[in-house]
Amino acid sequence: MRSFFKPEKISYARYVVVMGLLFAVSSALNILESAFSAFLPAGMRVGLSNIVTMAAMICINLPSALLLTILKALMVLVTRGFTAGVMSFCGSLAAFAAAAVLFRKTGASYILISVIGAVFHSAGQLAAASVMMKTVSVFAYGAILGISSVITGICTGIVLKAVLPQMERIIPAADNEHNDMS
Repeated sequence: MRSFFKPEKISYARYVVVMGLLFAVSSALNILESAFSAFLPAGMRVGLSNIVTMAAMICINLPSALLLTILKALMVLVTRGFTAGVMSFCGSLAAFAAAAVLFRKTGASYILISVIGAVFHSAGQLAAASVMMKTVSVFAYGAILGISSVITGICTGIVLKAVLPQMERIIPAADNEHNDMS
């Protein structure tokens, strides 16, 4: 089981420390983001904690990024309740799936991957809201969330590009074709 998550290039102890730090940073960014959400229209979030997930995807591996995604959703469940937890889980899994496919199968830039991830995050949340509220009318809000997702996706993609060099000091980037992407 250890080898499924931990890349061969680092020790198990270093992997546990790095994953713990990434989870802590992700949780802190999620809390910080909650303060900003008071100034945004309903349902909109900046997506700061998704920077950590994408950095893990690039610098560690997909299973570790998925683990962080699930842990982040569980943290939301514990700290903000069932509805927020379900919304976080559905949005985060949709975003992770889209970003993982683009990351592994295309030469897309980190900014494009971030934008697509943000759009899929909103779509996953709308799907969850539709099921929970038993109505498709929530999809009317999709255009507004789509536009905000593109804007926030660009911003988080830019921040990701800025933090990757520091992340690669901690863990050298995974061997893949995206290491030289801009």
